[in-house]
Amino acid sequence: MDEVPINSKNILALIIFLLLTTGFTWLYINFNSTIKDEPAEETIELKYSKKGLYLYPRYEIHVSNSDRPSTVSKEQFESVEVGDTISGYMKTEDTFVTEKDIHFEKLLGIPILIVLYLAVLFVGAGLLKSTTFIKNKPSYKNIVQKVFMTSLLTLLGIYILTGLILVTLITTNIFNKVNTWNQTVVTASVLGGDYNETRSQRGASYTTYELFLHFQDQEGKDYITKKAVTGTTYNKYDLDESIPLIYRNNNVYDTFIDTKSANEIWPAFLNLYTILIGFYLISVFAMIRGWRKKKKLQQEEDATLHNTI
Repeated sequence: MDEVPINSKNILALIIFLLLTTGFTWLYINFNSTIKDEPAEETIELKYSKKGLYLYPRYEIHVSNSDRPSTVSKEQFESVEVGDTISGYMKTEDTFVTEKDIHFEKLLGIPILIVLYLAVLFVGAGLLKSTTFIKNKPSYKNIVQKVFMTSLLTLLGIYILTGLILVTLITTNIFNKVNTWNQTVVTASVLGGDYNETRSQRGASYTTYELFLHFQDQEGKDYITKKAVTGTTYNKYDLDESIPLIYRNNNVYDTFIDTKSANEIWPAFLNLYTILIGFYLISVFAMIRGWRKKKKLQQEEDATLHNTI
C-alpha cells in the first residue's frame, strides 16, 4: 500500500468520508424505525408477476393510495387476490411499501456501506502510514499493511462472489429458456406496454422495454405478467394482439417470449447489463492470469536462488 501524503486535501477527503460513513450508518440503523412510523392497510387493485430478461421472476401488486407498485414474496402473492387488503407502511403520502420492499432497500445499502468503510480505511491507513510514528516503527507499519491487505482481499472476495452469483442466475435462466422438456407454449394477449429511457449527462441513453401480458395455463387459470422484452419485440406487437409465450411447467410465473427471429434475440445480448457481466468476466480472467504470472515468476526466482546456493 502506498503512503498518502499528509496535506489539507487528503485530510479533508478523510473527514468527508468519515461524515458520509457516519451519516449513512445512522440512516441504515434507523431505517426500519423511520419508515415504519406510518403503518397502513391498503386494498390490492392489481397483482402480476414480473420477469426480466436474465433473472428469476418477481411478484408485484398495485394498491390504493400508492403511485408505485410494491413487491411481495411468492407465497404472499399466491395467497392474496385483487380486492384483498394487505398490511404495510406509507413511505410517503403516495408510496406504499411492504416488508419485502424495506428488506430490498436495506439490501441495496450494504454495498454502499462497504464502499464507504473501505474508503475511510484506505485513506486513513495511507495517512497513518505517512506519519513519522509509523515510519519509525516497522512492527506498526506491518500491522497497517496487513489490515489494508485484509480489507482489499475482502473487497475482492465480495466482488468475485457477487459476480459469480449473478452469472449463475443468468446461466440458470438461459438453461430454463432452452430446456424444452420443461416448457408449455401458450398464446398471450398484450394488455399494454411500457418503456423506460435512462439518459446520461453526455447524451447517451439506455432503454428498457416491458409488455403487460395476459395468458392462461393448461388448466385455464388466468395470469398477468409484466415481461421484459427487447425493443424489436416491443415494437412488433400492438395492444390486444396475440404473442407466443412460454412458461416453465414447474413455475408458471417464469415466462419467456417464444421468439423465432434473430432480430428479436440478439439485442438481449448487447445492452448495459451484459456489458457489465462481460467486464466482470474479463476482470476475473485478468486477475487469474496476473496471479498465475506472479506465481510463475516467484517460482523462477526461488529456483534461481536455490541453484545459486
